[in-house]
Amino acid sequence: MNYNLIVFDLDGTLVDSIPDIADVYNSRLRMEGYPEHPVDNYRGYVGWGLKQALKLVLPEGVPDEELQRILTEIVNEYTKRPAKLSHVYPGIPELLEYLGNVSIPIIVYTNKPEALAQSVVEELFPPGIFDAVLGYTPRFSHKPDPSALNEYLLAQNSPLSSILMVGDTPVDLETARNAAVSFAGASWGFRSEEVLKEAGSDLNFPRPADLQQWLMNK
Repeated sequence: MNYNLIVFDLDGTLVDSIPDIADVYNSRLRMEGYPEHPVDNYRGYVGWGLKQALKLVLPEGVPDEELQRILTEIVNEYTKRPAKLSHVYPGIPELLEYLGNVSIPIIVYTNKPEALAQSVVEELFPPGIFDAVLGYTPRFSHKPDPSALNEYLLAQNSPLSSILMVGDTPVDLETARNAAVSFAGASWGFRSEEVLKEAGSDLNFPRPADLQQWLMNK
């Protein structure tokens, strides 16, 4: 295989977390007296981080301090039950097992708050399967800014040409471009192959098993 490291997005790539995200957001919206949204609509709200998702579901004109207060409540509630309704996509366990068998390091890089992302991973995956879980922290901006990933890569001694990022949104594609690493689109996730192609992704896979087969042939 030509890759020394594979970087996976979390939501929409490894895990279908929409049921949890919709449940947490709609519960808080209901408590605050705001309209709720259909579960499937949340697939279009996520990808840029929890705060941006909240901006998209709230009516226009909500003051920033109010938005921040609601966001804090959402994060607190989400952290209490990080994977109550979420599930790992079919084919992902086999893909990760294969990468472990061929000794390819794998990490998670997500716009979820890092502690929350780590809790989701702990709930849904065997311990130690990922070499690192990188999420949003105040130290760095959200993806598509690749600064958190760049800091991690500095210590890895791997050429950028040997790194593959796997993600399901144009945000992930832009992140890969900004980090100067290769990209594979997970069109089994929250965005369709058409959306990924329109964003400029030339390599897209409808199932994790298809990505696994492609990697086996590299």
